[in-house]
This record gives sequence, structure tokens and C-alpha cells, in this order.
Amino acid sequence: MECDFARERAGRFGPAELVAQIRETAGSSRRAPLAAPLDPLVDFLVHGQDIARPLGRDRPMPTEQATAALAHVVSSPFYGARKRLRGVRLVATDAAWSAGTGPDEVRGPVADLLLLATGRLAGLAGVSGPGTEKLAATLS
Repeated sequence: MECDFARERAGRFGPAELVAQIRETAGSSRRAPLAAPLDPLVDFLVHGQDIARPLGRDRPMPTEQATAALAHVVSSPFYGARKRLRGVRLVATDAAWSAGTGPDEVRGPVADLLLLATGRLAGLAGVSGPGTEKLAATLS
């Protein structure tokens, strides 16, 4: 659905027009229907990594904002993290943050934990701990 919409817009507008349209709405506080206030932040952080990591590009995540996004993702029913992370305890190594219960601990930077919580295999590269294999199996 999003892919079709993007193709349609790319066919109607040139690159300069598309960039101008994005800039026009960049400061807007409007959100998609039913979106929580932190959902746009999650989208920005996670989709940025979806693009950067396969290209081998480093795109640092600000730890404070990534921690807020991660706390939101693990508590929201929308992202499926509760089911995905059942029995796994996430522990950030670069921030004072942890969540979950269970003997299967996964430790790593907040950015990688956020990717895992949103179902991205790319987050596995930066984590360790006894819960890593369990989480990898859940994501595969």
C-alpha cells in the first residue's frame, strides 16, 4: 500500500517537488489516525536504520530519544513487542534502561534493542546474552 502510494507520487512529481513537499510538512504535529505522540519518533528512528544499515551507512540514534521510543514500543500493543519479547529481559548498555522479565537476557545499545523490539533482525548484530538466540528464532 505505502509502496504503491510512493510510486504514484514519484511518477507525478520530480525530485525537487517531492523534497519541497516533505519540507512543507516536516514541522507538522499532525499524525496518522490512532497514532500515539511517540509513533512518529519511532518511525523516524527505525526507518532511518532500515535504510542506513543495508547501505553500510552509520546513522547514530540519539540515546535519549531512542530510549523514549523503546519504552513506548515495549509498552504499546501496536508494535507486537509484548509477544515478540515474552520471556526476554532487555538491558541497555548505553543508558539506564531495562524492561521485561525472564531468564533470557539480551544486552546491547538502545538503538539495537529498539530495532529488535520492532521486529528487525538487524538489531541482532549489536546485542549479546542468553536470550539472543531465542529472540533471533522469534524474529526469523
